[in-house]
Amino acid sequence: MSWKNIKLIFIKELVGTIRDKRTIIAMIIIPLIFYPLLFAGIGYFSKVGSIKSEEAASKIIILGAKFAPQLVKHLQDYEKIEILIIEDDSPNKLQNGDIQAVLVIPSDFKYKIGQEEPNKLILKYDATEAKSRIAQKRIYQIIEEYKSEIILQRLSRLGLQEEFLTPLILQEENIATAEKITGSFLAVLLPYLIIILIFTGAMHTAVDITAGEKERGTIATLLVSQISRLEIVLGKCFAVMLISFTSMVLGLFGLTLAFLSGASIAGGVEGVQFGISVNTVFLLFLVLFPLVGLASAVLVMVGIFARNIREASSYITPIYMLTIFLGIISISQGMELTG
Repeated sequence: MSWKNIKLIFIKELVGTIRDKRTIIAMIIIPLIFYPLLFAGIGYFSKVGSIKSEEAASKIIILGAKFAPQLVKHLQDYEKIEILIIEDDSPNKLQNGDIQAVLVIPSDFKYKIGQEEPNKLILKYDATEAKSRIAQKRIYQIIEEYKSEIILQRLSRLGLQEEFLTPLILQEENIATAEKITGSFLAVLLPYLIIILIFTGAMHTAVDITAGEKERGTIATLLVSQISRLEIVLGKCFAVMLISFTSMVLGLFGLTLAFLSGASIAGGVEGVQFGISVNTVFLLFLVLFPLVGLASAVLVMVGIFARNIREASSYITPIYMLTIFLGIISISQGMELTG
């Protein structure tokens, strides 16, 4: 085996890949520009939508409002709740999004309050709609406040203080540092991002220099030369590895810019601070080298086995889905890797 021949094949494939505009788009444009814009755009529009939903008033219907005038007054005093008092359940209005919630008050509500008996209120909302979930939280908060007032009144009549109902107070303290929160956050995202970046950077090149050369008929020239088939395969694998690794690095750099800008989804995660040491970056790359090598070898093998580009693409798709599935398993709740 001659490293000179391997280097020759490596340079040949690398130069040919760089000359291909599609490879440049897949290796530079998509990771460095498209991914940051995509994540920043998703984060921006998510924040805008969330702010609009929080600021908008919740339209609700109260059935049986006359049975609980004090509760209705509490709801009316809340500026972000608009009450429609009608005696019609109107399920279609809730399903169509015309209203965000329906509160049903029983006819014996006032009587049971006077008798100090438990009451049952029914709150109907659509858990699949963000505005309806916000309305549910607002109504729940107001009802809890109203319930606290009733409890205080009953305690006052009995000559008891509010502390009578709170014998224990649980104070929670989160010992996780900002760095640990960041690590936990990245542990969820990085497997997906790295797998996607590695495969998107390597797929086109691996298929083009194997199955693509079969279609063009240029592979025969290499096979009749003095270079052994092992040297040809190694040269092609090293070229795919370099392209894949470069694409991954550029992609991670672009996504880091998106996260640091504060406009992406990560910008809205409380306690997340991005600060990775040089040692961490070194260890990350050290771990990724075998993964890049494995992905490149598998893709080159598939490309050699396939008769044309279309067949190679059909083989690569299930492999790509399998790697994502393995990434999902690795970050599943309750799963811990032990050595």
